[in-house]
Amino acid sequence: MLTTHEPALLPPGLLGACDLHAKPLPLPLLPVRATCGFPSPAEDFYGAQDVLDINQRVVRNPVATFFVEADTGTSMVEFGIFPGDTLVVDRSLTPSLGDVVMVNWEGGFTIKQLRRRGGRYELHSGNAVNAPIVVPEDVELDVWGVVTWSFRKQLRR
Repeated sequence: MLTTHEPALLPPGLLGACDLHAKPLPLPLLPVRATCGFPSPAEDFYGAQDVLDINQRVVRNPVATFFVEADTGTSMVEFGIFPGDTLVVDRSLTPSLGDVVMVNWEGGFTIKQLRRRGGRYELHSGNAVNAPIVVPEDVELDVWGVVTWSFRKQLRR
């Protein structure tokens, strides 16, 4: 059985007060995509309207969204989640099959992809060496939220 928690239930030490009227922080957003090959010389300017507020981009529901850091394991690398990445988790979303979710499993939080096979839920890692976790029929799957974004630090200092 798949369950999600009401927003009033909080993971210990993870969530705090949320400011519904947080001050926007729009930063410049170039109006072109950056190529990872040879750049075009015509793409060297941006206008005053070209801004991005990261909160508006990644947070749908501020009171139900939190960040969590991925641990040092490599079980989710094939899903693009690497050790130390910061994950954005939205507790207001109903998880769908194929979503990457944060679950409370055997007393700890883990990030896995939600699947269903043979009428049973399975939690899959993004690393083929790790077998899926098959959720027993008599166990309630404790889903804390859906991972909507991940961020990776590039600067190594």
